[in-house]
Amino acid sequence: MTNIVFDGELQTELQEVYMQATHWQQDIAFLENEMFFFKQVINRYHTTKGAHSRAQEFETKIMEQENRLTGLNGRIPEFLAFLKPYIEDATKGMDLDFLSRYNSLKEELQELFKSARKEKNELLHYVESINKPQ
Repeated sequence: MTNIVFDGELQTELQEVYMQATHWQQDIAFLENEMFFFKQVINRYHTTKGAHSRAQEFETKIMEQENRLTGLNGRIPEFLAFLKPYIEDATKGMDLDFLSRYNSLKEELQELFKSARKEKNELLHYVESINKPQ
């Protein structure tokens, strides 16, 4: 018979990871609102002369972002469900897949935020350029 040693520090870390993953859901909600804002800006300014093709570029990028958001929005609850048994049962052996799943989600979310910031800057520069007095 093997003795399983309770690791309180590991439990604390797992709970922190769980909390971070729940915060990721809030981050995704924020990004969804950003995408809505981007669409509103495009809809408002796409009627400007010469702006149609550029607006289509932005719409395509936004659709790609939304698809990524949808994918993440489904994967985070899956990760939380995967993680929950380890938090509830300190004796449960850790799955080696844990770190790769966590890192994959974290990196994808960071990349999505970086991409959204870039799109926002491009969109705002574009709107500024078409609103300058000639």
